[in-house]
Amino acid sequence: MSPSSTVELADAVSEVLYALAGWLLVGLGAVGVVVAVLSVASGTAPSLVLSSIVVLLSLCLVAFGVFVNPGFRRRLDRRRSLGQFGRSRVVEHRVLRPGEDRTDRCVDCGARVAEGELRRYREEFCLAGLPVYTHSEGENAYCLDCATTDSSDATAPADERARAEPLTES
Repeated sequence: MSPSSTVELADAVSEVLYALAGWLLVGLGAVGVVVAVLSVASGTAPSLVLSSIVVLLSLCLVAFGVFVNPGFRRRLDRRRSLGQFGRSRVVEHRVLRPGEDRTDRCVDCGARVAEGELRRYREEFCLAGLPVYTHSEGENAYCLDCATTDSSDATAPADERARAEPLTES
């Protein structure tokens, strides 16, 4: 096994283990909250202070589980404003460099793309700005000429566009 495939395997295993640990923490925290609330509601709780401490510790477990789980972290990184509800469309831009050895073709002109821009798009359902479900996702590659022409400063003169760096990494 080559070192790069070993590293890729280790990364994949660690992501699965982090996800498992995150889900276990979230589940344990949720059970703690439910048990404490039900014991207080039924009147069998030994003490209201003890139940409050259990709820606080359980909420901390849920928070740690959310931050440990890579899937939750990616969703938190993609959050939007708290007022965002329903479907939303997001497009992320990334510079495509010659050394990446991709075999994509430009979506506009059909030329092979050695360098240019890669646009990843997603349509997600959001609750309070947090993406809950991804309806669709994909990516398009654009050659340098088409990406420059399609950029927001396309109204600038051609020599200014050539000097400016039209692509940004996100």
